[in-house]
Amino acid sequence: MADARKADAIDNDEARCKAYPDLPGNLWRPGAAQGRCTILRAPAWSLDEIDSLLATPEGVAELERGFAALLDGHYNDQSQREQIFISLNVFDGSARAGEVSQRWLKLAPKSAFALTAAGIHLGTSGWNARGGAYIGKTSKDKVQRMGEFFAQAVPLYVKALEIEPRLSVACYKLNGIGRSSSSQLEQYARAHCMKVDPDSYYLAWEWITSAEPRWGGSEDALRSAVAYAAARTDRNPILGALLGEGAGDRPSMADNYGSVVDELAAAARMGPSAGLTSMAGAGYWNKGDPWQAVVFYSQATRFQPSDADYRYARAAVLYDYLHDYAWARADMLEAVALEPDNPKFNYLLGLTTEREIGQKEARPYYKRAMSGDWRQRALLRHCQTYFVPQIQQEAQSCSLGLVDEFPQSGDAWQVRAWALVMVDDPAASEAIKRFEAVATTDDHRHDLAELKSRLRRDGAPKTGK
Repeated sequence: MADARKADAIDNDEARCKAYPDLPGNLWRPGAAQGRCTILRAPAWSLDEIDSLLATPEGVAELERGFAALLDGHYNDQSQREQIFISLNVFDGSARAGEVSQRWLKLAPKSAFALTAAGIHLGTSGWNARGGAYIGKTSKDKVQRMGEFFAQAVPLYVKALEIEPRLSVACYKLNGIGRSSSSQLEQYARAHCMKVDPDSYYLAWEWITSAEPRWGGSEDALRSAVAYAAARTDRNPILGALLGEGAGDRPSMADNYGSVVDELAAAARMGPSAGLTSMAGAGYWNKGDPWQAVVFYSQATRFQPSDADYRYARAAVLYDYLHDYAWARADMLEAVALEPDNPKFNYLLGLTTEREIGQKEARPYYKRAMSGDWRQRALLRHCQTYFVPQIQQEAQSCSLGLVDEFPQSGDAWQVRAWALVMVDDPAASEAIKRFEAVATTDDHRHDLAELKSRLRRDGAPKTGK
């Protein structure tokens, strides 16, 4: 735990990952974890940097040379393995990526890299149009829109492979499109990929995904796909990160991870996987073992630091059970940076900030959390920040607004009653009566007794303040 916390302070995803302690009791292949960390390396160029290069006389040629070097490194230098996938993946489904990819393609219509970049943007747009539901639960309109994007992407990938057959990024992306839309295309892409790049982590991961029963595969096919990766870890240690996917597939479908936590933990110990360790962490949390939950969640954030949900999950355990407010707050700062408008994330960041820094500093996060299902609890906590170190005038207006908006809430009237009692306001007696009418929890009943005792001890308030 101490080593993990120390590594968390490193402000570079790949270096942070490499500095992390491995999961206790793991059976990972040599080099698998450190190799998996290289997948977190920043791309060789950002979209803005590529766009800037395209504006210069030598920019197109420089990009061609740079991506050609990445392609050669992918095959000839283990330290550069998979980096061409990472660098081309900057062309996501955003409008900005579309603009830059089309500009590059217009300037270099015979560049396999420009063709693939444009294809990735269109393919990703297709996946985004479909959404994350299974195909049987996806509307016809979404499927049609996905197909329209895919129809534009496929010929770009095919042309790229004709120009540069070794560019396995293109057949990898084709394989994914084929998995969802055309078995013939999937077979073509797989055959090409296996011929030119049989040891790629991304390709092995795609084949494992295709083999999963949930996507139309079978348990036999999944075992075969995992065995394929296992047989090649000597040539590419990163493949060792995939060796738990077969054992973890069925328990990953459980409604309650706590009921299958032993299976999930065993699968996570087979290979360094963000998904499997996060599910095992959730299982231990459900079973009431916070220490193990943090250990497994820490591995999830190690291998996928940009997943805000993993950050939130670990922070929640650190805050609620282990009372490590500083570490929890560090996680929530990362989560909110990734999803600034998420009310759940802002609420927990408010709680951790209140503990670590103070009430005043927590208020902006509670305000951001006041939406949807989180509005009531965020407003409640926001009002309570005006109670310490001493009751403030804002506590009156805030608590009044709280009970006006949530008149049937015991928590709201609990806050309102204390706000009035603590300043000897004549309205306190009526507020306590309203609180008593909606009190439902042991905490409510304890506070109700304390409020009544306070009135009996001090006497009925005579003046308002």
